[in-house]
Amino acid sequence: MNIILIGMPGSGKTRVGRILATKLGRKFVDVDDFILAETGKDSAEHLAKLGDAKFLEFESRIVQKIAVKNAVIATSGSVPLVAEGVNFLKKNGVVIWLRPDLKSIEKRVANRRDGATRIVGAQSKTLAEILEWRESEYLKHQNLIFEIESEMPKELVAAKLIERLRAEKIVD
Repeated sequence: MNIILIGMPGSGKTRVGRILATKLGRKFVDVDDFILAETGKDSAEHLAKLGDAKFLEFESRIVQKIAVKNAVIATSGSVPLVAEGVNFLKKNGVVIWLRPDLKSIEKRVANRRDGATRIVGAQSKTLAEILEWRESEYLKHQNLIFEIESEMPKELVAAKLIERLRAEKIVD
């Protein structure tokens, strides 16, 4: 069974996902890296070229090409916005919503070299508005919500998440 991480940009999906994969002895797949490998262009380039709506359709089609088992998959924050893509991933996995507070998300996104340019909706919405828009989709598609305390180190997030996954009998 795959472990699929969803959540807002800046929630730690990629960094926590890499640590989880290493600690659990699983392959790691990052949707943004998968898009780059499949198309030769990164997500930001596709988003800029296609716009939000067409990018979401494109991303959903690409996600449906991910064929792995017993992996940790870090989605982009927008994958759950199109049911076909996230439902494809859910067929072989459990979906975990990494959920830090808005202040942490804003700080992390501000510290990224590309800022909010890779975020669907950022051209017309604040991060708070994007979070409000996405929360219902994250809630609908998650099997487990994992709250992240403000400024919790990623190693500690991964360790606590593994404890929770074991308690829920998702991993050994």
